Amino acid sequence: MTVIRPPELAVGEARLPLPIFFPSISTVKTTLTPQEYLAILHSLRNVNRQFLVSAFDLSNSVNGDELIESLMTARDAGMTILMDSGNYESYWKNKSSDWSQFDFHTTLQRFDSSFAFGFDEQNPPIDNEAHIQLLVEQWQRDQAAAGKRLIVPIVHGSTDALPTLCARVAQETKTPMIAVAERRLGDGVFERARSVMTLREKLNRSGNYVGLHLLGTGNPLSIALYSWAGADSFDGLEWCQTVVDHETGLLFHLSQSDFFQHQTAWGESDISFQARTLAHNLTFYTDWVQRLRHAIHAGDVVEFCRFNFPSRIYSQCAATFGWGDPK
Repeated sequence: MTVIRPPELAVGEARLPLPIFFPSISTVKTTLTPQEYLAILHSLRNVNRQFLVSAFDLSNSVNGDELIESLMTARDAGMTILMDSGNYESYWKNKSSDWSQFDFHTTLQRFDSSFAFGFDEQNPPIDNEAHIQLLVEQWQRDQAAAGKRLIVPIVHGSTDALPTLCARVAQETKTPMIAVAERRLGDGVFERARSVMTLREKLNRSGNYVGLHLLGTGNPLSIALYSWAGADSFDGLEWCQTVVDHETGLLFHLSQSDFFQHQTAWGESDISFQARTLAHNLTFYTDWVQRLRHAIHAGDVVEFCRFNFPSRIYSQCAATFGWGDPK
């Protein structure tokens, strides 16, 4: 049975063009507050129209009422808001024991979003059947708390177990998307791409297209490679932690933004260094994903990689995956 990736995917009330990248907002390893990032994203809504925000950060913000207003304003402007479970932030802030599924549900009901990831189990059972049962039960509790808002399950597990786990959870929950952390897919980018291929093949056996989201994937080259392999949706912090070279798609230290300011009109704008750099990055990501999207649906994704990857990196990909001559 052939299952073809659709040009867009309905996830709750959101309609996501595929593939899609969600710039992440987080208080971990970033320089601005969530409120400041939201303000910049809203001002650049004509450049980028979607983002991910952490439930933990929302819940623990000192200006929660302002964030509620900002999220409502973003939604009214037509932006797609994806709420994450917050477990990433609670882990890095050593607050995992203080952040519960109940806290997540309280935040889910207080703050606006288009859809949300479920409260993920960080230490799942080794037995697959017990793991699947736990995931489904957790998802049911999340979905009951979310009401009409769709909850997308996050699945953690070993690289070998993930394909079966994801396919079963997608089948049991009937959700249009499933999410896994990129780090769970293997050690290197090639192993991870092969894992995505296996996941995609397993998900397609249901006969319905199930979107695959990779958590923590914000490198442009990785987004392109994993999209070729079968992933559909991505989020990452690279857009606010680094600066991207528009000519190569490579990432550099944020302070080196001066080297690349000539690449967009934002470089001459009378705005702060931080805002100028984020606008520079978002302009790149929007163009990169739009061109990647067109290439995938035209069947030219290998040609996209050949044209946009540094030649050495493309040659390694071509040799590893047998791409041969592009169309």
